[in-house]
Amino acid sequence: MPPPWKILCCIIQERSPPVFNLIWKDILIQKKTLAYMGLYIILFGITFQNITADPFPAIAVAVTYQMIAAACSHEDKSGADILWNSMPVSREKLVLSKYLSMFVYTLLASLGYMAFAAVIHLTRLPIKASPITATGMMGSIVAIALMNSLYLPVYFRLGFMKARVASFFLFFALFFGVTFGVNVLSEEIHSAQGNTALRAIASALQSASDLQISLLLLGLAFVFLLASFCLSVKFYRNREF
Repeated sequence: MPPPWKILCCIIQERSPPVFNLIWKDILIQKKTLAYMGLYIILFGITFQNITADPFPAIAVAVTYQMIAAACSHEDKSGADILWNSMPVSREKLVLSKYLSMFVYTLLASLGYMAFAAVIHLTRLPIKASPITATGMMGSIVAIALMNSLYLPVYFRLGFMKARVASFFLFFALFFGVTFGVNVLSEEIHSAQGNTALRAIASALQSASDLQISLLLLGLAFVFLLASFCLSVKFYRNREF
């Protein structure tokens, strides 16, 4: 399989419809989802205000994942994969459009949340609507990138219906796996005979600012996202319709 940068260069040089058009198509077929997005933001904004001081990351993750899943569902119901593969559109470009669309949906969720916060402040309703912070935005992007890095390869390998079931178990395995891993690392770091390298890393992280840690996580998330993209391209190339 060619390196990721060669795949992206080939996609840019193609004469098939631009990736932006594919993303715009996904937005247009989700008019109902867009209409409900405001309700999602209001519902999550009210629900999470007593759980966390900054509800935006949870709202952004929920809205973005919902829109990506809805776009995949529409394509599955309409048999769009068969249609696209009969047209001069490369599979690499189709995959790339799904990965880039998550950032477009994040932007839409951000604009929706800002409108929600503005209405709350203007009407002085007794609801907390914290402004979007740089740390909150980066945390949202990291969570969105990780979630969709897991979901999209499964989707491109198995299709929408099977991916729903597989991704459900995958997310739970990841959640409990990360929790278990963090507990093990914490015990190892605090152990008197713990790994010296781990303790050095923990010390460096403790002395780092929130912004530095967020940037580190953002970089790791994008590396994971790139690996996921390459895996999705490989799966979709080998998939038969």
